[in-house]
Amino acid sequence: MFGPDFFERLSQRTYYDLDGNPITQDQWSVLRRGAGSGHVARDHIGFYHVSTVWTGIDSTASADDDNGHSHAHGRTPLIYETMVFVERLDPDGILSEDDKLDCTEEYAELHATRDDALAGHHRTTAMVRDWIVNGRPEL
Repeated sequence: MFGPDFFERLSQRTYYDLDGNPITQDQWSVLRRGAGSGHVARDHIGFYHVSTVWTGIDSTASADDDNGHSHAHGRTPLIYETMVFVERLDPDGILSEDDKLDCTEEYAELHATRDDALAGHHRTTAMVRDWIVNGRPEL
C-alpha cells in the first residue's frame, strides 16, 4: 500500500463529495474536516462497534486509465462504508476508550449513497444483534 509512489498515487485518486460528484483532493480535504471524520452513524452493541462513514473515495475503483487515474468505469462510486469492529478485552479497566477498539474489521460493506449507507448500517446492526444472541458465524 505505502511505498515510494504512495503520495503520487494518492494525488491521482478520484475524490467524491457526499452526493458522489467528482471533486478535487483539496475540496475533499475541506469536506472531510467539516464532516467530523465522515461519520454517518455508529452504534455500540455488546463488545461490537458498528461504524458507517463517508470516505469520499471509491476503494473499489482499482483500475487505472492511461494517465494512472482511478475511475469507476461508468458505475456509481462506492463512497460510504459500514464496518464492524470488536472491542478489546480489558478486565483490569486500564484501556482508554480509543484503545479498547480493535481496528481489525469483523465485517464491512460499501455503499453508493448516504441513504444506502444508513440502510446498510441498520441491516448491519440487526446482524450484530443476531450475533449477540446466536453467535457470530464464519463470514
